[in-house]
Amino acid sequence: MSLITINQVNCKDCYKCVRYCPVKAIRVVNGHAEVVPERCLGDGSCIQVCPQQAKHVRNDDGVVRNLLAGDAPVMASVAPSAAGVFGTALPQLLAALKKLGFVRVEETARTAAAVAHAHAELAAQGKTVITTSCPAVVSLVEKYYPHLRDLLAPVPSPMVAHARLLREEHGEDTGVVFIGPCVAKKGEVEQDEINAALTFDEITTWLDEEMPDWRSLPGAEFDNDPVGTAELFPLLNGLVKTAKLPDDTMNQALLTVAGLPEVQQLLDELPALDGVHLIEALACAGGCLQGPGAITGPDPWARRQLLLAHARPGEELSCPADMSYAFTAPALNLPVPSEDEITAILRRTGKHTMADEQNCGACGYNSCREKAIAVIQGMAEAEMCIPYMRSRAESFANVVIRNTPNGIIVVDSQLRVLDINPAFTRMFNCPVAEVIGRPLKSVFDPAAFARVKRTGKPYSRSEVKYHEMIASEMVFPVADEGIIIGIYVDINEDVLRQQKQLNVKSETLGKARQVIDKQMRVAQEIAGLLGETTAETKVLLTRLISLYDEEK
Repeated sequence: MSLITINQVNCKDCYKCVRYCPVKAIRVVNGHAEVVPERCLGDGSCIQVCPQQAKHVRNDDGVVRNLLAGDAPVMASVAPSAAGVFGTALPQLLAALKKLGFVRVEETARTAAAVAHAHAELAAQGKTVITTSCPAVVSLVEKYYPHLRDLLAPVPSPMVAHARLLREEHGEDTGVVFIGPCVAKKGEVEQDEINAALTFDEITTWLDEEMPDWRSLPGAEFDNDPVGTAELFPLLNGLVKTAKLPDDTMNQALLTVAGLPEVQQLLDELPALDGVHLIEALACAGGCLQGPGAITGPDPWARRQLLLAHARPGEELSCPADMSYAFTAPALNLPVPSEDEITAILRRTGKHTMADEQNCGACGYNSCREKAIAVIQGMAEAEMCIPYMRSRAESFANVVIRNTPNGIIVVDSQLRVLDINPAFTRMFNCPVAEVIGRPLKSVFDPAAFARVKRTGKPYSRSEVKYHEMIASEMVFPVADEGIIIGIYVDINEDVLRQQKQLNVKSETLGKARQVIDKQMRVAQEIAGLLGETTAETKVLLTRLISLYDEEK
C-alpha cells in the first residue's frame, strides 16, 4: 500500500512531482500522476512541491483512535523536533495528548543516545558505516544501491528502539504511537515494531477538531527524565553530537549529508572515497526539523533556536536489550532498455539527432534520454515532452491556417497588418510583402475592425463587397494577445448562383403571367359565347312551355 495517494481530479499535467522526486517513483498515466509504492522512499518531497495540493500522506489516526479505545495502555513517542516546531506551545501539546488518552508521553530522544553510540562503535572498527536513523535513506540504499547494503549500520532508529524500551518496561501489549515530522516513519511502522505513526500536521488537525482550545490548556511535561544532548538529534550533525564524536569540518572520517539528491551523489561517489568511517545521512535538507509532516510555523533558523533553547542536561543512555536490526527490503530490478528501444522513443517525440534533445526538464526528467527510458519502463508517457507537443500543436495550426480556403488576416491593436494566409492573398489579390506592417486601410475598409477594437466584441456580416470580392466576414478580438483576426469566406459563386436562380424565377414568372393572360382572354371569349347560347336556349324553352300551357 502506498504511503502517498494522489487526487487525480486535482492532478493536472504539471509534472512537478516527477521533477522533484529524487528516484522518479511517480508514474504518469493519461496525464495524471500516481505513486509507485515499490519505488517510493516516503520522503514526502512530492507532497511539499505539489501546487494543486493533490497529494496526501496516509493518515493513521483511525488506528490510533482504535488503540486509545482499547484496554491496553497506549503511549506516545514524540520526536525531539517537536520543541522546534511547536515552540512555546509544546507543553500544551503534551497536555492535549494526555487528554486524548495517552497514558505516557515520552521523548523519542530517550533512546537516541544509545543509537548514536552504537553507530560510533561500528565506525570505530574502521569500516564505512551509513547511519540508519532516517528510514528514507535506508529505503534508498536498499532499493537503489543494494551493493552498499552491507554499509548500513544494523542499528534500529530511535523510534524503533524507544518502542522496544517502552514494551520492556510496561508490557508487550503496550501500544506505541510515534508523533513526528516524518512521512517515511509510516513505512517503518509496517515492520511491526510500532503500532502507528502520526505527523505533527495530523495530530494538530486532530486536536483542532476535537479540542479547539487545546493551546490554552495548562502545560505538561514529558514523562521521562531529561535526555541531554540527545534532544539535538534532529539537527544536522545531531547523531555525531549525541555520540560525542569530534565533528569539526576537518575530520575526514565523518561526513554529514542532508537532502536526498546530495545523499544520492555521495552514494554514487562512495567507492572513490577513502578514510570515511561514518556517514550521517538525512533525507531532509534541513534535518528532521524540516520534515514534510511538520506544521507550518517558525522558519528553519527559528526552529533550530527553539530546539537549542529547549535542550536540558540529563541522563543520555537508555536502551532496550535488543539493539540489533536487519534490512530485508528487496532491491528494485528495473529493466534496462536497449539502445534501439531508447532511439525509437526519442524519435516518437521528434528527436532524431542529439541536437533535437533539448534536455529542458519540463517533463520532470533531467534529460530526454532519461525520460525515454522512463517511457519504456512504464513510468512516463511520450506526450509528456512539452516542447514536442507545443511544436506539434503549432505545426497542426500552421497546416490548417495555410491550407484553409478561407482568408485570414491578423492586425495589431493599431490596426496594422501582422499576417495574412495564402487564401487571403488570392481572394484580395494582395501579396504578403505589400501588406505586412502596413495600415489595414491600405488593404480595404477597416470599419469592421475599428468597431471590434472599440467594443471588444466579435462582429460579423453575411455579405460584404471588397473590390471584386464578395465574402462573408467574421472579425473578433484576441484580447490576451492584443490582436484582431478577420476571417473571410468567398461567397462569389454562391451570389452568382443565387442571381442565376433569381433570373430563372423571374423569367418563369413572366412566362407564367403571359400564359395566364392568354388563358383569361380565352376564358372570357368562351364565357361570352356561352352567355349568348344560354340566353337563346332560355327564350326557346320559355316559348315551348307557353305553348304547352295554352294547349292544356
